[in-house]
Amino acid sequence: MTIDNSSSAESALRSLFGGHVDISCLVDEQKMGRRISGVDLTQPLKKEQAQLLVELLDAFSILSFSCQNQHNFRVRHLERLANYFGAPIPHPKNYANYMAYQRGEAPLMAKPIAEQTATLCSSAFPNEITCLDDADSPAVYIVNNLVNSGRDKQEQIASGLHWHTDIEFEPIPLSTSMFYVHLVPNRREHNGNWVPNKLPDAGFYHPDSDDELTERRLALPLNGETAYADTAAALKDLPEQQRQKLENTMIRRRLKASDEGWLVPLVHTNPRNGVKSLHSPVWASRGKNIAPAQVEGLSQEDSRLFLDDLEKHTLDPKYRYDHVHQEGDVTIWSNLSTLHNAPPAKRVINSTADARLMYRISCKGEPRNELPRRDTAQWLNSNVTPPYRTPAEFFAN
Repeated sequence: MTIDNSSSAESALRSLFGGHVDISCLVDEQKMGRRISGVDLTQPLKKEQAQLLVELLDAFSILSFSCQNQHNFRVRHLERLANYFGAPIPHPKNYANYMAYQRGEAPLMAKPIAEQTATLCSSAFPNEITCLDDADSPAVYIVNNLVNSGRDKQEQIASGLHWHTDIEFEPIPLSTSMFYVHLVPNRREHNGNWVPNKLPDAGFYHPDSDDELTERRLALPLNGETAYADTAAALKDLPEQQRQKLENTMIRRRLKASDEGWLVPLVHTNPRNGVKSLHSPVWASRGKNIAPAQVEGLSQEDSRLFLDDLEKHTLDPKYRYDHVHQEGDVTIWSNLSTLHNAPPAKRVINSTADARLMYRISCKGEPRNELPRRDTAQWLNSNVTPPYRTPAEFFAN
């Protein structure tokens, strides 16, 4: 069965997961994103079920599975799920000396338990908020505003981030990311919103960016949502001659300006369904910390103008979707067919009503229908830093 609309998706889901399963549009039938109810992600997937979920993500770019039971759900269930989509990637912030390890100066060391993010989050409001089991896995990045927070703290608000895809500067980029939503803020003190639209500091974006692009970059949600842009739909809507030009365009991907980096196609073609999307990267400059992307054959300034125009098109409101997180949801998105952005947020809080706590896992490589994955040691050593495999016990019920 070809999965290309909600009706065919519902038929396939009910055939493999049961007649109680429902699927609905996050926005409408013509836009990316579907919400699925009735699938219990605490249970291992059968081969056909895993294959179907990969096909659904390929078709709709964002999948949100509602009502995962917080009393039974553990973060190991999220990590097991991630393994079906790709190899989970450990996060540098989970290590005590990641940069020294990268430079070859010392063996890699985990942070002491007292310094781990899960411990710090759980100590902000003792006996009121506690991280879920397995949140200390190296593959888990805890998105939170609990570290350094507490009843006696002064509230702080941070601006939103850049539009991006996760870790797009490596030879094999991240394909898939996912959240398990533990807590979302429920206060609305700023004209009906959680936070005001705090703007980033000067220099965050290139000062010569045009006004329309700047407006679209800064039009972020204000209630803790994650903002997405559909890069497959944005590419599809361009004139055919322009699409052909973009498909032949190469971008130099690099982390630092001093890095040689490597050339990658601007347009990604999904090998499973043939859908093409803009990727790697669409942005031209992200401030002082990450090197500007450069188009092969163009100067740095001409590259910026070329990519700024493309980013402005991609951030057109008709390709945008701001995802409202709900406690107990698991939301998965394709990094190969979307851009996303973290919104302005309270980063230090003094009330549990402002708590934002989610567990994120990202992965790369090919999907697998059966677990554990059989990625070779050579592949892991080349593409996963530091090399990591999910513990075998995470695959048990």
